[in-house]
Amino acid sequence: MSDEWIKIAAPATTSNIGAGFDTFGLAIHEPYDIIEGRKIPSGIVISDIQGPGAESITRDPAKNSVTIAAAEVLKRAGADFGLEVKIIKGIRPCSGIGSSGASAAGGAYLAHVLTGEKLSINEVIMCAAAAEGYTSGSIHADNVAPCILGGFTIIRSYEPFEVLKIDPPKDLGLVVALPDVLVATADARKVLPHEVPVKDLVFHVGHASSLVYAMMTDDLPLIGRSVADMVFEPARAPLVPHLKEAEKAAMNHGAIVSFLGGSGPCVMSFYDKSTHKGEVIAESVRKVFNDNNMKCDIWVTDCGTGCRRL
Repeated sequence: MSDEWIKIAAPATTSNIGAGFDTFGLAIHEPYDIIEGRKIPSGIVISDIQGPGAESITRDPAKNSVTIAAAEVLKRAGADFGLEVKIIKGIRPCSGIGSSGASAAGGAYLAHVLTGEKLSINEVIMCAAAAEGYTSGSIHADNVAPCILGGFTIIRSYEPFEVLKIDPPKDLGLVVALPDVLVATADARKVLPHEVPVKDLVFHVGHASSLVYAMMTDDLPLIGRSVADMVFEPARAPLVPHLKEAEKAAMNHGAIVSFLGGSGPCVMSFYDKSTHKGEVIAESVRKVFNDNNMKCDIWVTDCGTGCRRL
């Protein structure tokens, strides 16, 4: 049995994206987790965890999303070996940019590579989504799908599972702002309404449809007009202090749209790289949080290409 270590980069993602709750996702070039692993005779072991929030992440393979996802791939592929895993977190937990999703996707993709890629990519995504279900309380693939596939993804259906991928416009730039607040996905789901008015449903269908069209036609102004949410961000906004101030600052400094990334606290801003500088938008958002005595990490980055072997 080969003891070669395999390294997988699993990127951050932003999910929901306006009206696309549990449906839309987008891979981000950076930050990313690194999931490293090798074959062992049997069992699954986590031998090391490093990076932001590492001290709070369990090493129990039955409870860690990396190894839950990897174990599911090994099972479905009929693997006759175990796995030793090392985790380097580049994405802080409770960030709203797919920290648990990157872990789950990276673990699933690592096992997929080590088993000789016997499963379909949809099966790999569902193995990662199952791990997300353990950590967040509900199975959802809007983070793990773009993390594995890259680009902009749409979950058409969960039963049967089908995911579609669109290559985003080349001039679509991203500013990722992460204030010093922790918002667990499970907690963010607890504040969501169980029913919505018909007028909000109509609003969401229209905006979700136009966002897909805008991504396919490279229409950045239409992307800006289409990322809107009448239901989920308003319910979660109280969890992130100064969210609306940060969004307004980004828009005032050139963003085509600014919104709550995933379940928060990330503030995600899209901009046109051909006409504006992401650093200007980034500093305007950072200033809002700094002026309120809050630390804020910033990435000025691009859309990502998904899990890859390093």
